[in-house]
Amino acid sequence: MDRNASLARDPGNSPDSAIDWQEVRERLAHRNAVLAKTFAGRGPWADAVLDRRAEELAEPPPAFDRESAGIPMLVARGAETLYGMELRHLGQIVPMPRLARVPGAPHAVLGVIAVAGRVMRLFDVDRLCGSGPGAGTEAEQPGYAVVLRTGGGRPAALRLREVERVADIVPPRTPAPAEAGPLVRAIAGDRMAILDMAALLDAVKT
Repeated sequence: MDRNASLARDPGNSPDSAIDWQEVRERLAHRNAVLAKTFAGRGPWADAVLDRRAEELAEPPPAFDRESAGIPMLVARGAETLYGMELRHLGQIVPMPRLARVPGAPHAVLGVIAVAGRVMRLFDVDRLCGSGPGAGTEAEQPGYAVVLRTGGGRPAALRLREVERVADIVPPRTPAPAEAGPLVRAIAGDRMAILDMAALLDAVKT
């Protein structure tokens, strides 16, 4: 039997008879109208988006947490220990200049150096923190002098064996154990001693 003749006798089998094309066109027209209003900044969807944006702008910005964001530090190594020092307390970093020893100087003072025309005492960071070796040839070995920002105090620098990198570091909240000494603020996971720069600056000013 001819298929077209069969469909003609049974309109219910016609594909078009199962679809209300007028309803489809009306739905598409409505959807297009809603989208056009949204893109034009009108309509309920656009209103909801604008209301949410207004709420976000009304919320106070999150407070900057210096601890959680990390503190810019110089990571450097002494003869025995890895140290973290806040950059804001440091000035120049130069290869070890010529050192002039000072008879009778404190154990932590290796001598005096000149950096950019300024004469200053050079402290060994390990000895200053109470972990360095005794007097000997340590000062003559290669290294770096890190000039401290002492404000109006006497100029001073730290002697370091290696300068590794600058990094944003989040200090552990747990304070360093007492045996680490008064100048160590905390011990990081990689056994880096994070120095208490305020206490260190007070120590070199005396």
